[in-house]
Amino acid sequence: MVKRHYKKTLAWIEQNRFLLLLLSTVLTLVLPAFSGSGMLSEVIFVITLSFLFIQSTIVANVRKSKKILLRVIVISMIILIWLKPAGYDSVYIDLVKLGFIIAFFVFVMSFLIRFISKSTSVDVNVLIVSINIYLLAGIIGASLSLSFYYLYPDAYNFPAYIEHPGFVHFLYYSFITMSTVGYGDITPRIPETQTLAYLLSITGQLYVAIIIAFLIGKFLMQGNQKKEDKGNGA
Repeated sequence: MVKRHYKKTLAWIEQNRFLLLLLSTVLTLVLPAFSGSGMLSEVIFVITLSFLFIQSTIVANVRKSKKILLRVIVISMIILIWLKPAGYDSVYIDLVKLGFIIAFFVFVMSFLIRFISKSTSVDVNVLIVSINIYLLAGIIGASLSLSFYYLYPDAYNFPAYIEHPGFVHFLYYSFITMSTVGYGDITPRIPETQTLAYLLSITGQLYVAIIIAFLIGKFLMQGNQKKEDKGNGA
């Protein structure tokens, strides 16, 4: 009985893998911001990010020969992100951790983009994946911005109420920049971060324009195919 329930659970996770990925991404973006500051916020962020890593490995349907390597990488990443809450606080560890996060989510995004490009119709999964690509791009942007902050402590101007900038602040900065809202409370002050800011802005705007055009094109092709099928049937 236990084995049967286990198989059913795995089948359910596989069937809803894209929805679960979106859920884990949203939790990573939202929960830490509403958990206050200090250790509690850090632990909640690490838990949600670990869940996101695990769910990403389920979505990234790689070959069996590469699954073991992917799992080893994910386990290493989870260990790295848990070092800070465990008391091992180091800028070098943080930079390595952010490098892993950037590389890993770029890989996941590449798989999601291939999934959309190969889809023959616009369904719920395609829409969910389209949203998730944008959210992961925001996480990558936040990781890059935070990396520059660790490398150049004077890379950004912060308002007075942000005494200790953290990943949550750079998530906010990343999405505000990608959406070109630009409130101006956090601003880049050196050429490197200014360049990253306009690249994030361009990426956000281009993605929205391209994905909308792509989905509309797929939807119109899907409608034309249905009309052709009905005509042939008649």
